Amino acid sequence: MPVLDRPIITRWRVSRLRWLPAATVLASVVALLAVANLAANWLDVYLVFFGEQPEIEPSNIACYRIWGAILVVAVLCGAAAHALNRRRRLLGMIWQVLLVLGSAAIALICYIPGALDLPRVEHVEDGYSAPSCYSGGDNDECVGG
Repeated sequence: MPVLDRPIITRWRVSRLRWLPAATVLASVVALLAVANLAANWLDVYLVFFGEQPEIEPSNIACYRIWGAILVVAVLCGAAAHALNRRRRLLGMIWQVLLVLGSAAIALICYIPGALDLPRVEHVEDGYSAPSCYSGGDNDECVGG
């Protein structure tokens, strides 16, 4: 049969992807690395000694956003690669479920305040929201004196 007469995707090609087990393992390793970095970032903020107050820096917020996105992508790719694998095993399914639940728990526990908040719109003082001014009395609160 000439090459041009074959269908583009056949069941044999989809079910014989040999890289799916390797993709599942790679995604699991990346997810575990992201979990470790999220935990380290959380400890960087909240591990303080001698009564100091934790300080959240913009780098901590950026780190949470980046590693959180990497964690979501890695967990989704790993679960999809395992689901597409024709030779999947029960132990792998249990591992993927534990990885999804554990990474969701770590992402919630290691949340850095301000990481998912949208920036607030700054209110511009235009004089219309100034307090009411009445004749007589103290004019310090009146716009224009």
